[in-house]
Amino acid sequence: MLVECCIMKSIILLALFASLILAAAFKTSGQTKTDTKLNVAILIFNDVQIIDYTGPYEVLGASGRRNVFTVAESSAGITTNMGMKVVPNYSFENAPKIDILVLPGGGNIESGPSGRAVGKEIQNPVVMKWVKDKAASAKYVLSVCNGAFFLAANGLLENMPATTTAGFISRLKSFSPTTTPIYDKRFVDNGKIITTAGLSSGIDGAIHLVEKLDGIGWAKQTALNIEYNWQPDSGFTRASIADMKLPNSLGKVFDASATPVDMGGDKAQWQEKWIIAGESPTAVIETLEKYWSKESGWTKSSSTDSKTTWKLVENSGQVWNASATVEPTAEKGRVTITFAISTPVPVAVVNR
Repeated sequence: MLVECCIMKSIILLALFASLILAAAFKTSGQTKTDTKLNVAILIFNDVQIIDYTGPYEVLGASGRRNVFTVAESSAGITTNMGMKVVPNYSFENAPKIDILVLPGGGNIESGPSGRAVGKEIQNPVVMKWVKDKAASAKYVLSVCNGAFFLAANGLLENMPATTTAGFISRLKSFSPTTTPIYDKRFVDNGKIITTAGLSSGIDGAIHLVEKLDGIGWAKQTALNIEYNWQPDSGFTRASIADMKLPNSLGKVFDASATPVDMGGDKAQWQEKWIIAGESPTAVIETLEKYWSKESGWTKSSSTDSKTTWKLVENSGQVWNASATVEPTAEKGRVTITFAISTPVPVAVVNR
């Protein structure tokens, strides 16, 4: 009887000891899970584009599975491109370890005093060294819009395909000659480095990063929760739309009173209509032709007092036909100008 009692006590003690070990294991497991949340650092700076950093912030922080925070060169507040005042969570000096680095865009990519936002920051050796160091140690790097030029100017896009905002994509090679610009994707994944096109494309790239980290289910759930129609294979990018072939210089015929009326199209054709005040049809055509004639690759096909037509042959052999038609409106002193551009053959070349 005494032996049986001792055996029973031993079993109880062993069971108690085992339960304590399991409790400790569960506690440690819980601590480990919390402690191993990835840190997502989003660089911010004066004139940063709001959607470029807030879009990925919303996506990557939505599930609570990551620690998301902003970092700036100093702890002083910054002012975004539209005047939003933001105080960063951390400065370069006190930011915690960074697992995922997000580089938003804004401004331009110009050098010298005309540089704004990214253009100014890529001339800042402190910022560029910080980006290079943190990108090297991070698990993933996500650029948005012309934030890609933080990477390109640091030599981090060498021999990679990459994308950026439509207005600057043709200049990627001037910063990184071995980079292949991708015109028809909202994000380009190189494994560690993901570049996205402009503005809202950062949301697509961030959801894709959620897929890499947590699986396709969490990616789709995140998109659903923020009511975003995520279509990673849609191929819609601003850089691939036909209107990007129209010379930017044609905008010089517009003044502060120019009003957009309508616009639309796709990769193969585009049409947009504007109302302009204070110009006659003949004067508008003359001004258009003045600027159009300076554009490389374009030749004039025909011209009248109200319409001018032009032809572009790209280096790839792709042919584009464009026109500008100017008509008076019922209101004196105002004219309607319609730009149209199309290609007679399918658009096949998207990487240049």
